Amino acid sequence: MIIDIGNKKIKINNDTLIPIYDYRQIRPNDCEAGGMLIGSIIRNSNDIVIEDLTLPIKEDIRSRVKYVRSEKHNELLEQKWIESQYTKMYFGEWHTHPQNNPFPSSQDIINWMNLMKKSKTEAEILVFLIAGNSSFKVWIGDRKRKTIHQIYGGDYSEFKMVR
Repeated sequence: MIIDIGNKKIKINNDTLIPIYDYRQIRPNDCEAGGMLIGSIIRNSNDIVIEDLTLPIKEDIRSRVKYVRSEKHNELLEQKWIESQYTKMYFGEWHTHPQNNPFPSSQDIINWMNLMKKSKTEAEILVFLIAGNSSFKVWIGDRKRKTIHQIYGGDYSEFKMVR
């Protein structure tokens, strides 16, 4: 999937979307899931490729309507940073909602604003993805302007969710 936002393109690999799709909250007792979005900046361009992620781990806080990512994800990110010879970095967050058509809660917006201020990354923008049961949406946070806006919304049918 490629999202053109004017001065740059954001590509999210299908291999990154598949595990997110698998964590959808289909059953009534499924808890929210989430993690980090990890990628690279393409040389000689402003383009971004999100090609990796972290998955929920036991240290995370998860309930039907709440997900809090543990600090342990930072260790996983550091490992991916080193293994990639310092090219894969933090680009944002993903999590699920138990809705068909997801939208951010007020707590999501507060968390995203905090991440834009505090995140240690070379990225000028952060990407936030919420996966609902039948569709998902993507927002970007502009770290300089301190703004967040939706850049994509669609259902899963246009992607091959094949393992």
